[in-house]
Amino acid sequence: MIKKLLLMSALIFALPSQLFADHHALALEARQPQSNLDLISIEIGSELTTIVAEAAQDMEVYGRVYMTFKLSYNSTNTGGTYTFEGRAYPDQDTAISGSGAGIWRRDGTMLVLDQLVAVSNGTVNLDRIVMNPFTRTATIDVYIRE
Repeated sequence: MIKKLLLMSALIFALPSQLFADHHALALEARQPQSNLDLISIEIGSELTTIVAEAAQDMEVYGRVYMTFKLSYNSTNTGGTYTFEGRAYPDQDTAISGSGAGIWRRDGTMLVLDQLVAVSNGTVNLDRIVMNPFTRTATIDVYIRE
């Protein structure tokens, strides 16, 4: 199942914003404006890196957001696969969770992560996250199917 999610994520970001399958277009739209993240901790291991992040300010749709990424390495340590867990608090009375998987790659000193996320409110998001470990910041773009 994770392999299917990773393949779909790779295809969506590798091709233009429209994919054609069975002669039907899949169009994506931004779910909210780009948001900034703070990288709270980065734990580097020989087989796995764990990165904990939180939204620098409330995200438009999800409010206060906390995330954990567990990155596995490919044979050259320039990318690989990862899993994701997140919690969002749009208001004081609501909590939303999300789980996902994705692929990551190193672009110079930046990390580029593409993920599919199943959200507890029934939506499925496609996210692109660009992390800058030097400044301990990141951006996240969240897309949904139109």
